[in-house]
Amino acid sequence: MSTFNDIARYAEGEMNADERSAFEVALLADESLRNQLALYQEVHGSLQQHFGADEQRDQLQNTLQSMRGEFFGAATQPARVVPMKRYLRGAVAVAAILIAVIVIWQPWKPDLFKEFSETSMVAPAERGDAADDLLEQAVEAFNKKEYATAATLLQQVKQQDTANSTINFYYGVALLQTDKLKEARDIFNRLFAAQSAFKFEAAFYQALGYLKEGNKVACKEWLQKIPADANEYNRAQRLLQQL
Repeated sequence: MSTFNDIARYAEGEMNADERSAFEVALLADESLRNQLALYQEVHGSLQQHFGADEQRDQLQNTLQSMRGEFFGAATQPARVVPMKRYLRGAVAVAAILIAVIVIWQPWKPDLFKEFSETSMVAPAERGDAADDLLEQAVEAFNKKEYATAATLLQQVKQQDTANSTINFYYGVALLQTDKLKEARDIFNRLFAAQSAFKFEAAFYQALGYLKEGNKVACKEWLQKIPADANEYNRAQRLLQQL
């Protein structure tokens, strides 16, 4: 298996004939190795341009050595000078790793689930009974994003009013936010099948559940169930465009 050092030695012409021949055989058989070599050559060329000509590099090293003596006094031991070529190779290694990380993980890419799952729960009208007190606590916890607490409270409210689609929907969202995907999916399925007031909201969050577990095919299928006259249609189309 070729190492980063092998790639560097090949790119910089430091291999003997046998090593070079063996490396080129490996290149023919390994696309990943070819990509790594191309990345090394690109980064190496850019860094060479940045550091400039050899005379400039030598001048920089001499200046740094003189500054070291001026500010820190005479050294008892001769200073260890790292050859610029070795330094450049190290810089290429670091740059190549950073580029690979950026290409693979794309840290700037938004968290689509977090972006599209944000919602708030409307506080109920006060009537003063025990169920309303629980519901108010649930609303407060939900809107503070304390979803585990909200799910526990909404479950208690749900037991007293099992057919309430509003309670069921937000209970499903709270479960989804706490990674209880199967339980949330069951609730959203029932809301969608029952033609409830939250039918298409349930479809949208069902899609988000599949998105959360990385199933983009199922996510798209549920988003496409939302018609153009539904409240969630525009959000569904925006998410589809980003998938």
